[in-house]
Amino acid sequence: MREEKLVVGLGDDLYEVERPWALDGAAFKGGRITDVAVDADDNAHVLVRYDRYVDPAGLPVVVVVAPDGSVLRSHELPGVTDGHGITIGPRGEALIADRDRHEIQVLDATGEVVLRLGERNRPGRPFSHPANAAVHPNGDIYVADGYGNSVVHRFSAGGTLLKTWGSPGAGAGEFTTPHDLAFGLQGEVIVCDRENNRIQFFDPDGAFIREAMDLFHPMGIVVEPDGCILVSDQIPRLTRLSPEGKLLGRCRPVLNAGHGLAQDSKGNILLAEIRDNRLTRLTRKG
Repeated sequence: MREEKLVVGLGDDLYEVERPWALDGAAFKGGRITDVAVDADDNAHVLVRYDRYVDPAGLPVVVVVAPDGSVLRSHELPGVTDGHGITIGPRGEALIADRDRHEIQVLDATGEVVLRLGERNRPGRPFSHPANAAVHPNGDIYVADGYGNSVVHRFSAGGTLLKTWGSPGAGAGEFTTPHDLAFGLQGEVIVCDRENNRIQFFDPDGAFIREAMDLFHPMGIVVEPDGCILVSDQIPRLTRLSPEGKLLGRCRPVLNAGHGLAQDSKGNILLAEIRDNRLTRLTRKG
């Protein structure tokens, strides 16, 4: 008998829940599926991290999964201790946030490091436990920093620090755990301000534009091709907002929150469930 899949909705769009999809985190001997990103070929790059206090020998790994769920390849990250976030840049490069080493690494398709941001093991230069990084359409790199700092940094494509904004607090342009970021169709920098239960919108130079509330500890964010915004939070639920931040739809596709979030070109949504150590796919119906 064929298993009946759960169906969830975001506004008028319906999705079948595939949980787990492609990977079982238990296969990684103590590793935890922490984040996921999608490349131009719709391959999912799944970041598996290890708790260095529990398993000091564990090496973070990136597993690349084809759209049909088959594993294409994987590569360990011997230079990464605490792989927290991953995004894919316009040339297929992977940006890895090594949170507790206070460093962002940019890797080519073979896993070789081509750029480092921050000074390893030197908190405050400029990072203090950064959460994630991403390449803006203008080519600059933005970093959500993160667990020790309460700021966003802007770097040139070559790694020069151009600007830092933010401070601890709950006001406009202030943060408590900036956890992830993405970019609007007009170039806005949209930041998950996790413990302030909101996302904030800024122009590329860091000027505050607006905020969207009614999110409980938002963790992952994706901007869709039409400018709508997907946000995962710790309810756990998944929210779709308009480009201006107005609520369009909500669902509960996972049991224990999507720490990481991605979307492929067909509109399918991927969530990294770090607590249950699973990857979940929402397959768009119709």
